[in-house]
Amino acid sequence: MKNKINLSLLIFIILSIILIYFDIFPILKEIKTNSQDLISKKQSLLFLERKIENLKEFQALCLEIQPNLEKLDKLFIDSEVPVEFISFLEKTAEDCGLAVGIFPTPILKEVKETWFPLFFRISSTASFPEFLKFLEKLESSVYLTEIQSLNIARLTETELKSKEFEKFSLGDVRATLSIKVYTK
Repeated sequence: MKNKINLSLLIFIILSIILIYFDIFPILKEIKTNSQDLISKKQSLLFLERKIENLKEFQALCLEIQPNLEKLDKLFIDSEVPVEFISFLEKTAEDCGLAVGIFPTPILKEVKETWFPLFFRISSTASFPEFLKFLEKLESSVYLTEIQSLNIARLTETELKSKEFEKFSLGDVRATLSIKVYTK
């Protein structure tokens, strides 16, 4: 009987070991793998949630700064075809009562600036207040401009006798203005 009990006990132990080895260990191993996978997926989810939150903040910021970006884009003229800027100069001069000549000026030396500039020379004959009004509108325009040089001379009596200046009076001035305008 003792042999039977020992044999039964031995068979029970062997079956328990086989059961543990083939059933419980794989289950524990699968639980460990699944828990690691779950932790990884939670981290990925947190990362994606942060990305979504950052994207929403970025979109809100874009909507907030969009008007400023549009204004910034208007600061620069088209370097290939600066027609819009020249039209602005002509209309501003007309509004101020000036007759102007607008001439693009070639760049004589290499320009080392952040934005590539175009240069213009503007010639005008008008009353001094009209010219100042034009100059003020040019400086307060939406374009990014810089006055390079300004020459103003009062019309002389000799000049007023010529046909070119016959419609002007003694207090009027002849002005030449060189400006730098930045391009896109």
